[in-house]
Amino acid sequence: MNWGFIGFGRIARKFLESLNAVEHEVPYAFASRSNAGALQKEFPEVRVYSSYADILADADIDIVYISTTHNFHCQNVIDALNAGKHVLCEKPIGVSSDEVVKMTLAAKSNDKFLMEAMWMRFLPAYREVIAKIKAGEIGQVKYMTASFGFRSEDKLTQDGRLLNPELAGGALYDVGVYPLTIVSDMFGWKPVDFKAHAIKSDTGVDETIQIQLDFGQDRMAQVVGSITMNTNKEACIYGEKGFVRIPMFWKSESYEVVKGDDVEVFYAPMISTGYAHEIMEVSKCIKQGKTESELFTLNDSLMSAKLVESILSTIFK
Repeated sequence: MNWGFIGFGRIARKFLESLNAVEHEVPYAFASRSNAGALQKEFPEVRVYSSYADILADADIDIVYISTTHNFHCQNVIDALNAGKHVLCEKPIGVSSDEVVKMTLAAKSNDKFLMEAMWMRFLPAYREVIAKIKAGEIGQVKYMTASFGFRSEDKLTQDGRLLNPELAGGALYDVGVYPLTIVSDMFGWKPVDFKAHAIKSDTGVDETIQIQLDFGQDRMAQVVGSITMNTNKEACIYGEKGFVRIPMFWKSESYEVVKGDDVEVFYAPMISTGYAHEIMEVSKCIKQGKTESELFTLNDSLMSAKLVESILSTIFK
């Protein structure tokens, strides 16, 4: 398929590297309002547009990958769907459940594929872990932890994206959705109760957030997200027979199964920068005539957005 890119920053470059590693998938055109001229010089073989409307008018593009800032996702997605393009949009696909509903309706009315780019769910190591746990490898899961925190000084300025409320900045939107997603694979999206605590930035967004979730039946989870503090960035899933540790869980290529004093390490490398696996899933689904993926459905996106809304409402009363 011919891919068009709306927005072209750091993540788009990693995505491009993976796209080039997948057979029959072509980076056909880029659209950037800020650096179109520079991109055309850097990628002379690719069509480059300075207008999003122009790239959507290109009849040769089959699917659009969107990696603009979070606040623009909804409109970018709906415009692309209405232009007759399939869409893969970076997470979070929307900054409210209402936005996710609008995008889902647009996908259905245009009969086009739409997916949130939660690339973690498609990685080989991640898929192996989930399958083994579901098969009873560590017994019934009762508790889990997951953290994703980093500090990037050049992005934490007053006019940077991460701390800018107008650009839907904050730790929960940017990185907290990853721990919440792996929790959902164990316990679902609907905790019976939760408690959230946040350190707020001077700009009024959550720069670090901790959430304790109760899913009933003695099942609990604790997650941490931060854009100002480095954490261990691992997930640990505890069952009655042992536990699984996943280092760098959102981009892991290995994991450990621990039972008593026995530690077994498994390796499952990713292709290229890792985005290749979601690209292959998207391509497969579209070729099969599907409008969403079973591995990360539009309902997953909706439930994720609703949970995030609920959490933010408790810390920003």
